[in-house]
Amino acid sequence: MKYFILTNNSLAAEEFGKTHDVLMVDGKLLDVLITARDLINQGAVLLNHPLYGSVKPNETPYRSLLLQQGKSGPGEIPAADPESVRLIGNAVSAFEKFTGKKEVTDPRLLDDFRVVDLSLLRSAVEAADR
Repeated sequence: MKYFILTNNSLAAEEFGKTHDVLMVDGKLLDVLITARDLINQGAVLLNHPLYGSVKPNETPYRSLLLQQGKSGPGEIPAADPESVRLIGNAVSAFEKFTGKKEVTDPRLLDDFRVVDLSLLRSAVEAADR
């Protein structure tokens, strides 16, 4: 299955950049979700849940998603996948519920969150590659 990784996690980009297509987002978790929403509206399909793991959206600034490019013929505009639209919309709404909560800035914690995101991404990639 042909898919790409959308991430703002430098560890994920380093690990998978040579073996997978990686689209790096320069921003925070919400920026990844908004970029994913835009891509989904252009026909991409989510392959993993945007709020996977037990980490609340306000607790980590990192997120890595697997997306499959939508299929369409020449000159066709790909239709948005309804389930992907629902999932990403719910993820953006969930994130917005936590807006205003204290942002994590401790470098040690940020490193830990990168590792957690990378671990979750490894599992998603392994499942997608089967």
